[in-house]
Amino acid sequence: MVDVRRQIREANRNAQMATCARLAENWLKHHPDDVPVMLDYAEVLVAMARYDESLRLYQRILELEPEKSGWIYGFLGHLYKEKGDFSEAEYWYQRAFLSAADDDASAFIFLGAVQARQGKLDEAEATHRRATLCSEGHIDEAFHNLGLVLRAQGRLEEAAECFRKAIEIDPDYDEWIEALHDVETALNLPLDDLV
Repeated sequence: MVDVRRQIREANRNAQMATCARLAENWLKHHPDDVPVMLDYAEVLVAMARYDESLRLYQRILELEPEKSGWIYGFLGHLYKEKGDFSEAEYWYQRAFLSAADDDASAFIFLGAVQARQGKLDEAEATHRRATLCSEGHIDEAFHNLGLVLRAQGRLEEAAECFRKAIEIDPDYDEWIEALHDVETALNLPLDDLV
């Protein structure tokens, strides 16, 4: 027998959006309250810029399983971030942050990212600094994002230190290595010789 739910999950993980959408649409006709399938489908709908449909699914999931609200708030933040509505994304990430365990960096990272995208660099710095203090989640990404904010503020020495910490945690991430190279190059420019 075919495990349709597994096919839907694998299609989502492999960015096979049309396959995931078609399978999920059909499955949900017969199993309208299947939350895991709804989550996969909603995520794919966001990736395909079908925001209103995704929003309806997230609202339905909140009705069915209100105890998952923190997760769904985070997904709503992603939806609005992808839609380009950073203010609304910030609102939902803040709600996710308030619902999340204080020791998980994820909600802080997402919140700080949309704050930075809006030019709220001081707020983004504080949020990413908080993320670096967590013991769960992608602490390496928190240091990288803090480094990006500090670089944007022109605080290159501090940014370099953050990138070094991110690389120490995950030494194989090329983007972080390039960011460190960038600030180190900028710090070592012989500016007086270039005028």
